[in-house]
Amino acid sequence: MWALKRYSEPSVEATAPRAPLGSPPEIMLEPLDAELRAWLAEEQLAVLENILSWHGYTTLKLLTDLSGEEVKELLNVLLPRAGICIVQALGTPQNLKGWQRTPAVAGDLVVEEFPITFEGYTYKYGRIAYIMGRRPSPVILVHHNFAGLKQFDVDQACFMARIGYVGVAVDLYQEKPNFTYHDRGASSGRLVDFESYCQEVRKDNLLNLPDGGNYPTEMLRAYFDGTPKKDGKVDYQAVRNFVGAFTEMNRLLRGLGSWRGLMQANLEQAFNHPAVKSGCAGAFGYCLGGQSCLEHVRAGHPVQAVCSLHGLLHSRPLTDEEPLNSHKRMSREEYAAKLAVPNSYNRNCKVLIENGDLDDEVPADTIVDFVQEMDAQEIDWRFDNHARGPHGFALGKGVPGCQYVEHIDRRSTITMLSLFAETWPDFEQHPVKCNASGTSFELPRPRPGGGRPRLAGALGFLAGAVLSITAIKLLRASL
Repeated sequence: MWALKRYSEPSVEATAPRAPLGSPPEIMLEPLDAELRAWLAEEQLAVLENILSWHGYTTLKLLTDLSGEEVKELLNVLLPRAGICIVQALGTPQNLKGWQRTPAVAGDLVVEEFPITFEGYTYKYGRIAYIMGRRPSPVILVHHNFAGLKQFDVDQACFMARIGYVGVAVDLYQEKPNFTYHDRGASSGRLVDFESYCQEVRKDNLLNLPDGGNYPTEMLRAYFDGTPKKDGKVDYQAVRNFVGAFTEMNRLLRGLGSWRGLMQANLEQAFNHPAVKSGCAGAFGYCLGGQSCLEHVRAGHPVQAVCSLHGLLHSRPLTDEEPLNSHKRMSREEYAAKLAVPNSYNRNCKVLIENGDLDDEVPADTIVDFVQEMDAQEIDWRFDNHARGPHGFALGKGVPGCQYVEHIDRRSTITMLSLFAETWPDFEQHPVKCNASGTSFELPRPRPGGGRPRLAGALGFLAGAVLSITAIKLLRASL
């Protein structure tokens, strides 16, 4: 629910335990339990240990039992003492959290690691989610956006498991020292001035220059001046997230055969899982994930239905001249000559495109190209264009690339689920409170006696119609 980012090193005074006003100085602090200490270490928040102890928060269970508003109030009071800034972000909804008990029992949501070794590299952050005790069900691959696999995508795999399928959160990115798994989901953090910015970029070799960080100051000044600022400073974590993600995305786009092969490896491994009905598969994805879905189709992978959510309709990489500008892409002709591989379309796959009408990543000419491509293969496609919808409309708060629009996310998700229901009619879809964006799918409850006024209104309308007809007949008879 809350992402915590430290903007400056706290002072010794800030981290020292403080007793409430009027409290005797000899108060003994209760030590934090091991689980809470591990959580603080994982989140790099060990500085909070003494502060939490002073206020009586000593167990992870106590923290997780608080309501969202209580957590917000707690953090607003405690964190300024530790020099920590609060960045609001949606966490895993309660209904999408997997059970921690071992062994799991029937009805539990189970989330397992799903590592894939492909071409000598192990993609270790993939996850598979299913409901213990259900019969083998179709698998739905969840493809991440440009930022890479993160908790949001795992939560969406859990959403599909709750619905009635098996969800697989696919990991397509390789981890690097300057773009770790943590960086994928962290799009805000420490503010830096120009001098610190230069130091960090050179230390990380953020652009992966072959000379290992020989960055001219003039070049860094141009990048710094072109980056959004707060109080004259740049959010370096946002820069690290953006540059690292675009570098990995471009690597993927420039290796089409490997990209398709990695997705095929995910499918094959999923088909071997006991929770999956082998041969039954679908996919959906966001942004780059939408491109992944279409590459499933072009590669002839055994998927029966795919859905692109604000995804691009082609797979052309960014140019060498402007590798961080998503609006500057390789031309069709250059792509066909240098990077394209033969297609063997899956003509039996249903394709659903959920697009925002204001998405500048999907220009009109690419829509025309997509329609012609699908029609040439006689593929069953559908294109939904949502009024004033931006790129990123289905990504929840705090997810890199978020331009969340609740009603568009709801409509597009319902349409996607309808596609899956049509594709596998023998598999029941179960009601789920919300998806990973927090979009609610609960129908309004009818008011007590709510059906009676409608019935009375209908009977009244019918009676009125009968009386009108009778009156007309009587009028005609009198003429």
